[in-house]
Amino acid sequence: MQSQQKIFYGWWIVVGAFFLNFAGIGIIMNSMGVFVKPVSESMGFTRGGFTLYFTIAALAMMVMAPVMGKLLERYDIRVVMTISTTIMAASFALFSQCRTLTQFYVLAVFLGVGSAGSHIIPVSMMITNWFIDRRGLAMGIVFAATGVGGMIFNPLANWIILHHGWQAAYLTFGLIIGVLSIPTAIFIVRAKPADKGLLPYGGEAALARQTTGEQEGVTASTAIRGGAFWLLAATILLIAVANMGVLHHIVPYLTDIGFSSTTATALMSLHMAMLIVGKVLAGSLADRLGLLKSYLVCMAGLIVAILLLYGAQFLWVAVVFSVLFGFSIAVRTVLPPLMTAKVLGQKHFAVIYGLLNIFTTLGTAVGVPLSGFIYDWTKSYSLAFALYIGLCLIAAVAGIVLMTRSRRS
Repeated sequence: MQSQQKIFYGWWIVVGAFFLNFAGIGIIMNSMGVFVKPVSESMGFTRGGFTLYFTIAALAMMVMAPVMGKLLERYDIRVVMTISTTIMAASFALFSQCRTLTQFYVLAVFLGVGSAGSHIIPVSMMITNWFIDRRGLAMGIVFAATGVGGMIFNPLANWIILHHGWQAAYLTFGLIIGVLSIPTAIFIVRAKPADKGLLPYGGEAALARQTTGEQEGVTASTAIRGGAFWLLAATILLIAVANMGVLHHIVPYLTDIGFSSTTATALMSLHMAMLIVGKVLAGSLADRLGLLKSYLVCMAGLIVAILLLYGAQFLWVAVVFSVLFGFSIAVRTVLPPLMTAKVLGQKHFAVIYGLLNIFTTLGTAVGVPLSGFIYDWTKSYSLAFALYIGLCLIAAVAGIVLMTRSRRS
């Protein structure tokens, strides 16, 4: 095997993974909020009823996550991801043809299935396999793509909706997802360095692991019988509920309290810009200061950011919220795979993280419509924000316990 190239191929994996997250998460997850009011009002849906389609997509992704983990380990990653990205792009584009909630719900199942094999799980697996040194930085870069996508696609979606309607926005974005994701899956991605006759990025430590054929960590069956797995799962679940419960209702909330849709999406773009910085910084801090300190900084920022929403009728408060929330939500995407690799190891990372991703998607499935239903019930988001602050406090304590008591931390 060759340990050195002019440009280490792992960095091309980072580029490919960046495109996958840019399209798959930057559009599907981080731009959903722009569609909530236009679609609900034009079709006569309640906010809770409409956002339930995202729950269905998340549940489908949750069911498929462990299956995708096994498929990605067993079969050619390019084949699995090409099929998955095609399903993801086509189903999102077909939202443009929906006229009933049932149609949204049916397509959401396919969206979730495709998404399971298109971004979070395979991207986390590839970065973990390709990098030992600089893993936090690489993970931060690829998940910063979600912020780049959100920063670009939120105002773009708003412009398309205002001038051409929400149907055109769904169709346009579905095409963009396909153009960026499918060629990447075919031509760039590789599961592990051995597929290219290379070693992971990490010097002699990587060489020792590669030549002995050993990978540290526990098997999936051992992991699910241990307390660390379930504590990590609970932490991931609580963060996802709080994070997604706020994220997809930022634009509706800001317009409810008096901002125009243009200003609200501009603030959302600011939030996404800070998300880019936050994810790279969180990964770098994890490399330099350790996971626990990086985690606590992000959780503190998340709690303070949600508190600021109570005063967001003032533009300067809304701006500070957008900056701080954008930085802090790296805790949902960048840190969990790093925590998984550290606490449970790499031996069966794809399967274990696929199982843990069930709780990420379950949290998404709960948080997005929960905020909508609370709004429908109370005509306000205040109760939802209070709930999410409480969940963040619990998650912060759980994370401290996990990373101070784990035998691998």
